[in-house]
Amino acid sequence: MRISGIIITLSILIAAGISGCISGGDKPPVGLLEPRENSEAGIKIIATYLPDINDATAFEIKVTAHKDYNDDFKNNSYLRDSSGKTYQPLSYEGEGGHHASGTLRFPKIESKGFELVIKDVAGVKERIFKW
Repeated sequence: MRISGIIITLSILIAAGISGCISGGDKPPVGLLEPRENSEAGIKIIATYLPDINDATAFEIKVTAHKDYNDDFKNNSYLRDSSGKTYQPLSYEGEGGHHASGTLRFPKIESKGFELVIKDVAGVKERIFKW
């Protein structure tokens, strides 16, 4: 009786482990989903990679400022892959204000690492967000 219970338990654990490996293949690593933050010159920018956008490499951008802030990140951002190749944004859709936010989209890239670079915000030449 005890051996059959152990066999059943092991079978369940093995099945759960295999299904976890199979279903987890399409999900990005957890660290990839962690927001990146830059707080300089009184403006905080948080960039979060959005892996579920099929036709683009996209980021949610959130800005916190002490005054109304309105910027079209399409004009002052680019994406750099691990080989150093750069990509210009396709679009930025968002709203301004003290807590501005929006979605910044780039062409779809396949790279193990990349950097989002936002230029010239509040006198800061470059804010680099690394994944």
